[in-house]
Amino acid sequence: MKLSALMIIAFFVTMALLTFSSSAKAFADPLQNAYRQRIGNYDVEMTTEPASPVAGSPANVLIRIAGVNGDDLVDVSITIRLAKDGAELQRTNPIIVPYGHYTYEYTFAEAGRYVLYVDLNDHSYSGEILTFTFFVNVAGPFDYVYYIVAPSTGVAVAAIAGTVIFMKRKRKASSRIKP
Repeated sequence: MKLSALMIIAFFVTMALLTFSSSAKAFADPLQNAYRQRIGNYDVEMTTEPASPVAGSPANVLIRIAGVNGDDLVDVSITIRLAKDGAELQRTNPIIVPYGHYTYEYTFAEAGRYVLYVDLNDHSYSGEILTFTFFVNVAGPFDYVYYIVAPSTGVAVAAIAGTVIFMKRKRKASSRIKP
């Protein structure tokens, strides 16, 4: 009887320890592989889908607005501006972001580096407009040539050269053995 009571107590103590030790902070829906900036009491994250936008194809710009404690903020007013080479290409009207997440669809006309400004109207704290700045690199339709074909060609040339050298050494070694 004592053994079963001890087993029950040990079971409950173990369960309590497991329950308390596994508690961890989990923030509401952080964006994966996102760029993050913090100004004042705001954390703003930005990422794109696809991760590397291509000129001429539509891309989604995902924005998350949270407090410094990680909670998504509700009904925050923002304006999105998009610029390239110092010239403003697009400006939205004020947008009320529901539940801390907003998706902005845009088709980048040409390859290059764009600057995305998220102007947050800080009604709650400072009464000012806070500007979060993010860079978006847009690839051209044939930029994959530089990233895939060129390194692959280098690897293929190195493999062929290594094979030729190996075969010559093997042939030379076998010719020495056969006198």
